[in-house]
Amino acid sequence: MKRIITLCFTILLSVNVMAQLSTADRDFAVEYLNATHQNIVDLVEPLSDEAWNYTPEDGGWSVANCLEHILSTESSFFQMAQGYMSQSEADPDFDSSVSDGVLIGMMTNRGNRVQTAEQFEPSGKWSTKQEMLDEMEASRSRLISFLSDSKQNLREHKANTPFGEIDTYQVFLLVGAHSQRHTFQMQEVLGEMEGM
Repeated sequence: MKRIITLCFTILLSVNVMAQLSTADRDFAVEYLNATHQNIVDLVEPLSDEAWNYTPEDGGWSVANCLEHILSTESSFFQMAQGYMSQSEADPDFDSSVSDGVLIGMMTNRGNRVQTAEQFEPSGKWSTKQEMLDEMEASRSRLISFLSDSKQNLREHKANTPFGEIDTYQVFLLVGAHSQRHTFQMQEVLGEMEGM
């Protein structure tokens, strides 16, 4: 009888916890966004103008181009998350949490080449590296504030993306993973320059 009472109590507790985004999920996303942001700052800040603007031999993007692309897609991801939270009805039965790691792995895998949409192609929107780093700081602050302050369960709102149906929480994971992917690209570009 004691075991049944304990089991019932555990179920009731877990149902209550499931009504909101878990602290573990929220903490992970915030830490991931902070870590991927810091990786960019650490890589980009000390670069010379030559390294910042170096274009690979194959005609790919410079480090400056990569950061501009990150910034333009990040604001789009954020708008998408806000839209899904305000326009879609919560579905308490929707659970895509098991795919968090798969989603991050898929996005960061540089072996999977993807052509970006025209609106996310670098266009020289920012004049200096510092402007871009300042915008990155502001962007991550907005994302983290939204993630931290939201009273809704981001897991219960579906988001239809080119990667399939995910939950709105996972949009924030995509932001971190996308910037991580392009940080790897920046490292590849710098490696090519250093090898010349």
